[in-house]
This record gives sequence, C-alpha cells and structure tokens, in this order.
Amino acid sequence: MDVKEEVSVGPAASTPAAGVRTGPALVALAGAAWLAVLDGTVVAVALGPLADAFGTPLTTVVWVTIAYLLAAATALPLLGWASARFGGRAVFLTGLGLFLLGSALCALARSPGMLIGLRVVQGFGGGLLEPSAMTLTAALATRESMGRMLGVMSTVVNVAPAGGPILGGLLLQTGHWQWLFVVNIPLGLLVGAAALAYVPAGRPDPAARRPGADLRGLALLTAGYLGVLFAVTRAGEQGGGWPALAAAAAGIVLLAAYVRHAFTTTVTPALDLRLLRRPGFAASVAVMGLVGLIMYGQINALPVVGLEQHGLHGLDQGLLVCALGLGLLVSMTTGGRISDRLGARALVRAGAATTATLLATFAATGEHLPLAAAAALFVAVGLSFGLTAAPTVASLYRTLPPAEQPQGTTSVFMTLQLAASLGVALLSLLHSRAGTDWVALLFALLAVAAAGIGLLATRLPGRPA
Repeated sequence: MDVKEEVSVGPAASTPAAGVRTGPALVALAGAAWLAVLDGTVVAVALGPLADAFGTPLTTVVWVTIAYLLAAATALPLLGWASARFGGRAVFLTGLGLFLLGSALCALARSPGMLIGLRVVQGFGGGLLEPSAMTLTAALATRESMGRMLGVMSTVVNVAPAGGPILGGLLLQTGHWQWLFVVNIPLGLLVGAAALAYVPAGRPDPAARRPGADLRGLALLTAGYLGVLFAVTRAGEQGGGWPALAAAAAGIVLLAAYVRHAFTTTVTPALDLRLLRRPGFAASVAVMGLVGLIMYGQINALPVVGLEQHGLHGLDQGLLVCALGLGLLVSMTTGGRISDRLGARALVRAGAATTATLLATFAATGEHLPLAAAAALFVAVGLSFGLTAAPTVASLYRTLPPAEQPQGTTSVFMTLQLAASLGVALLSLLHSRAGTDWVALLFALLAVAAAGIGLLATRLPGRPA
C-alpha cells in the first residue's frame, strides 16, 4: 500500500494532487477493481461447467477459486514494500499486467491442476490490482469525501456481481470455457491505457524509510492457511480421513508459529496483528473477514442453487447472483455516502441485522421458494448487505493514524481474501457431505456470520466529528 511518509501519493492525503483529473482517474481505477471482481463472478457461474469439462468433482474445481483468492491474499503484504520502491501506480500497472498474463495462460490450461496453478498467477496480479486501486482512489479524495469516493468506486465494482453471471452465461454458451479468461484481455488493456493517461505516477520519495518484506511470516501464514483449507475441502471427499487431519494439524501449527512471529519480528509483519490493539480496528478487520466469507459463499453457491433447485442452465444459471448484485449496486453507493455523515456503526448494524434475517429465511424456506421469490429475496439481501462493507472500509481511514493506514488496509483486504476462500471451502464441504440439506446448512452459517457483523458493529466508529 502507499504510505504517506514513504510514497508521495498515499491514502492519507488530504487533497488531490494539483492538475489531476479526478473523475477520469477514478473511472480508470474503479474499472480495474471492477475487472478483478468481474472475473470472480464469471468463474463462479462456471464451476459446474468446469467440473463437467474436466470430468472432476466440485471439491477439486472449487480450488480454481480458492487458488485465486489465496494468491491474491499472498500478494497483499508485498504492496507496502513494492509501493515504497516503485510508486503506487507502478504497482497497480504491474498487478494489471500479471492479471492479464494469468488470464491468457488460464485459457491455455489442459487439466484442472494446470488451471488451478495458472490461477495463482492471475490471483497474484489481482491481489496487487484491487487494493492498490482502492489506495490510489483514497489518495484522490479529501478526508471529508472519503466515503463518497469509495462509494462511487463500489458502484462501479458492484456492477460485476450483477453483470458477471450474465457475461459468464453468454461466454459458456459458445461451448468453450476458455472465453471466461480471454474476455479479460481487451478490457484490461483499455483500463491500463486509461490509468497511464489519468492516474498520477506518485514517484516514491528517495529520502523516505523503505519497509522490508516479511517473507518468513508470509510463508508461515500462507502455508498454514493452505493446510486448513485443504483439510476442509478434503473432508468433503470420501475417505478424507488422515490426510485431512494431518493437513489441519500442520496448518494449525504453522498459524500458531505465525502468531508468535507477528508479535516478535523486527520488521512489519505480513498481517500485522499488533494493530488489533487499536480501538475499533479489530472490529473492522473482523467485519471485513465475515463480509468476505458471506459474499463469496453466496456468489459461488447461488449458481449451484439455481442449477439444482430450479433447473437453470447457461445464461439463466446466474440469475440469483444477478439479483444479489443489483441490490449491492444500490446499497454500496448509498452506504458510502451516508457514512460520511452518520459513521459506520449504525449503518453496519442495520445492514447486518437485516441480512441475517433474510439469509435465515432462505435457509429455512429456500427449498420451497419459487424462483421469482428467491430472486426478490436476494435483491433485498444485496440492499442490506451492501451497507456493511463500504462504511467499514471508510472508517478505517478515519480511525488509524496516517502512518498505520497502509498496513491497516493490507490487513483488512488480506483478512477478506482469506475468509472468502474459507467460504468457498465450506461450500465444497457441505455440498459433498450434507446431501440435499447443504443449502439450508450453508445459508444458516452465513446468517450466523451476518449476525456476528451486527455484534461487531457496536465497536465501530460512530458519527464523524
């Protein structure tokens, strides 16, 4: 992330740089973040078709998504180091280039293992792309307009959950899943050209302190979490047995080693657990983790629900995700703008309570709901759930000191990605093990997670001074 004391363009800037055309720059940055989110929703619709194309079970295919999310999380702690040396825009463009390279390589994959491995390349680029776009956007905003600017960005980004399933369905109708990745290339080139034209370069200050990269901590954290996720997905397969237990045990040991490392290392930790002592920050991180789990749990489960419960195929299979995205499109913008006046606490609490109620309703009645009623319910879920994320992110920049904002942003985004991968792993586990009850169990768990956001909201900042 861009650090004010280390990089000339950073999230803590109080006014945009002179001569910068804020509007076009914001569109370019939001377009890049939109592209990364679009890829996730397009691929989510394709989990079933990919399983059929490769003749492999869902417990394997979900790693196409999990690998992307873990790679994106791994890239995040390197943002501060890279931005301090090369500048925020250079890191942003590097992420975009890796994302496009990964997209091209994914289209050439000939096996599930090859596709999963190449998604790591694409995910690492996406991990640099989306948060660096957010940080550069924050640098363009004044402190008073932070929520509004992030809300505008969220509006563009949240077109993806609404439009991604439609685009994915259209591309799958060609009979070639490779188009799911090829489509990123022309869109990414347009975004890159706009970023070069309008986003300020933000050259690093050669006299500023340059942070190191916590490679040891990153290895411990990533390997430990990978072990836990492998255990969860392996438990969904017949005969998971001792490999799942061994992976879980190894993962827990490595994560415990990371916790010790994070509190004793002399460099800034990959995921800075020391910031959890800051008032309100621990709640923000926990909220965004639950947001990631709920969001990706829904996005990846709803196309499967459409297929299994309503017989939807192709273009129609993404209908419920589109409904969710339409609600998010409205509420993310509204939440960001209102949070400039009311703060995060009240908005997040109200959004979480409503979301928990709606998800619990679907868990109890989803099997019998007509398709139109289910679509209407998820529009309402999107309207309420969108009030939880943007206000929480905006509150991060209002509560942390400028010097800690970049590491705080890294922690929030990393937690979101890691929790999102857990949401996908839980989908795989329940779909394989719970039979016809998997929908009720999954959405009951998501409802509990939303209720947890409501409880955590009491620790978020209230009305801005």
